[in-house]
This record gives sequence, structure tokens and C-alpha cells, in this order.
Amino acid sequence: MKVRHFSFLLMLIFAAASLASCGGGGGAPGAGDTNKTEILIQSVLLSAESDDIDVFSNPAACGTPPDLTPESPLTDANATLDINATAINQDPAFLSPFPANIESCFVTYTSAVIGAPIIESKMIYPNCSFIDGVTSCTLDLLNIARKTQWWDDFSSGKFAPAEYPTKYTVSYSCKYQNSYGKEGQLGGRMDIDLADWLSCGG
Repeated sequence: MKVRHFSFLLMLIFAAASLASCGGGGGAPGAGDTNKTEILIQSVLLSAESDDIDVFSNPAACGTPPDLTPESPLTDANATLDINATAINQDPAFLSPFPANIESCFVTYTSAVIGAPIIESKMIYPNCSFIDGVTSCTLDLLNIARKTQWWDDFSSGKFAPAEYPTKYTVSYSCKYQNSYGKEGQLGGRMDIDLADWLSCGG
């Protein structure tokens, strides 16, 4: 039993020493490699102008019969990524890790709805820089081609989602580089609802 207690004590000492050597601070959920980049990601927020994503422009849905007119044309949907970041070392004499640049983001679309059309994952290259403080970056959310593909899969009966509008979770896993080339990661997710939402402009 003494040997076991001694071994456990050694494990505690090594664990404490390991934690002490890691330095202060840790990334916010969805952020990694804080110590390597010297950047603390305090928060990441994803949002869109609307969570309701229109996937079809009906040619005769607006106005009053018999003078029906087309809906507003489809446009690419974008997301806004708000990054709140700060340098771990606040000493002015220390080389600043900013600006940092988001090199790429891997985007996935998942749905818990049975029969939901599949939206393929993709890689995007936002080339957006962020600084000490809060920075907003514009990211591709769902472009016209993907909207059209989703509607074709739905309206043709290839897929029959159990819920309509159909909810998806969009996840972004992004890689960035600080000012001296060290790589880190950040990311976030948001929910969207896909359907033929009425859009008559005006």
C-alpha cells in the first residue's frame, strides 16, 4: 500500500508541474493552440442576417392574381464571424501576434431531421484578418448553387424531410496564423432553416 500511495503522490507532483509549465490562459470553446500563437480567443460568435434561408425564387408568388410577379432573386447567404481576441502577453516590448489571418475554414452541414437533403461539406478561404479586440469576418454560408441543388433534391422527391422548413447546423472549423506564422484554430456553429420562404421585396 505504501508503494501505491507513493506512486500516486508522484503522479500528482508531475501533473502539477505539467500544469505550471503551460502558462496562463486558455482558449474559449472552439479555439485551440492558445499558447503556441500567444493569442487568447475570448469568444467566437456566428450569426446571419436571417436564420431563415430562402432556397427558391418562385416566378409567380407576389402580387395579386392575375397580376402575379416573381419573388426576389436568390442571393448568396453569408455568415458573420465575430472574434473577440487578445494577446496573452500584454508587455509592449513583446512582439505582437496581431494581426492574425484566417487562412481556411472547413464547413459542415448536419441535420437531425430524417430524410433531410444532404449538403456536402466544403473548404472556404476567407482571408480575413483579426486584431486585438473584436473583429467581424464575412464567411460563405450557403451560395446560390447550393440553394438550387437543395431545392431540386427536395422538390423532385429525391429527399423527403420529415420537417419543413428543415433545420441544419452549420459548423465552421477555421485555421489561422498569427503575425509570425504560428498556427491556431477557432470555430463555431449556428442553426439555419431552409425552405421556400416568401420574399417579395419592397
